[in-house]
Amino acid sequence: MSTGSDASTPGALAAVEHFDVVIVGARCAGSPLATLLARAGLKVVVVEQATFPRPTLSSHLLEADGLSFLSRLGVLGPIEKTGVRFMKHTDTRLGDFRVRAPFPLAFDDPGGAAFLQRHLLDSILADAAAESGADLRMGTRVVEVLWHRGRVCGVRAEKGGVSTRLHAPLVVGADGRASTVAYMCGSHKYNVNHNQRSYYFTFFEGASPAHDDLFVFHRWGDRMVWAGPADNGLYLLGVSPERHERGYFRRETEAGLLAHLRACEPTAEALADARIAQKISGIVKFDGYFRQASGPGWVLVGDAGHFKDPAAGRGIGDSFRQVEALAPAIVASLDGSGHGGADETLRRWGTWRDRRFEGHYWLAATLGEAGPLPGAVPEALRRLQDQGRLDRFLDLFSHRSRYYDVFPLRDMGLATARRLMAGSQPRGPLLKETLGLFARERRRRWINRRPAFATSDLTAPPAVRAPRTAQPDRRETAHAAHNG
Repeated sequence: MSTGSDASTPGALAAVEHFDVVIVGARCAGSPLATLLARAGLKVVVVEQATFPRPTLSSHLLEADGLSFLSRLGVLGPIEKTGVRFMKHTDTRLGDFRVRAPFPLAFDDPGGAAFLQRHLLDSILADAAAESGADLRMGTRVVEVLWHRGRVCGVRAEKGGVSTRLHAPLVVGADGRASTVAYMCGSHKYNVNHNQRSYYFTFFEGASPAHDDLFVFHRWGDRMVWAGPADNGLYLLGVSPERHERGYFRRETEAGLLAHLRACEPTAEALADARIAQKISGIVKFDGYFRQASGPGWVLVGDAGHFKDPAAGRGIGDSFRQVEALAPAIVASLDGSGHGGADETLRRWGTWRDRRFEGHYWLAATLGEAGPLPGAVPEALRRLQDQGRLDRFLDLFSHRSRYYDVFPLRDMGLATARRLMAGSQPRGPLLKETLGLFARERRRRWINRRPAFATSDLTAPPAVRAPRTAQPDRRETAHAAHNG
């Protein structure tokens, strides 16, 4: 398959530079990957369209595993200087189940969660990449992916009207949901999940210091609130309105957000005397997806290759997990130590990615559904609490337990049986809900192994200028994505 221009095609003269790896995107996937690869001795260039510091749409949430990764990366010092507060307790509510408990922490975890503004985090990560020897090209955008004999061999980048060809045996797309690399390489989406909720969030100042150690996540009825202390004395609040409120939220965003924070006990207490400090941001239309992870001479990481409903708050942490597994795979693919060659090594990493994140993907989709959660969910949590195993659920926040292990279909069935025996709900609606839940879960597990491809998903991102000159063979793409 080939798209874009062939490297041998004559064109306007441009400077040519050679690297081991070209990374497109310098945020929470691209920069840490560049750091790890540069420390491994590779010659790396990072191309980023923005200039930092620059805000970006994000939950700003880091869980325990993400904080531990930042410690291993060696940037926890600059992170701490932002005044970030590491939360070690959680107040979690799902339906009619609520628990206030300490996060289960490993001995070297700084905390169970933290909110850090992305413009600070991204700048710290980019600085670490530069200090490690990576070549950062800020304010530079990729306008073309270069191909040679059916393989990606680099990109053409522009800054200030000056064009440069950056050649490398591998191009990494770490450029987010509207990935230029994914589009130009013909990477198709599969197992797409369309959003049913909208999310709004902002930072407050003047929050009660009594709540400096508490992460809040409440999902009750058709509402959702998440919150906690952030950096520089700020406090983050996020809400998701009910179905009938969405039009109102678009017109009266601040009033709607304030009403929701007051309806949630811990945020009402924390923000009783606080005031909004920043513009309210929101995400109202998005898809969850997986994309084909790799192909000849290219690979996708972070949101470029996989995005889930923001309800789970796992975007940053899951990017770090991908990066930490991808870096050694790239090294092995380039030095020849990987089994089966470069493409096979990266294909196996893609298989790992899909298997590792499939459960959390559907957990986020469930949390992001309109309406109340299935009644079996809080019932299953009560059973875990009675058995002294609630830490397994809390570990889902930091991706240290697996969704299918915490909520196996067997336990969901037992939860339904207990509800039927209790006789507190009409049998007809309860059985209907249960049958729908089981049918949905069976389909999800089916397409985990047999991906359902989007019929039309290759929309050109704004940065793309050059037309697509060829489409990838559909059968080849489907086969590659199924295996990667």
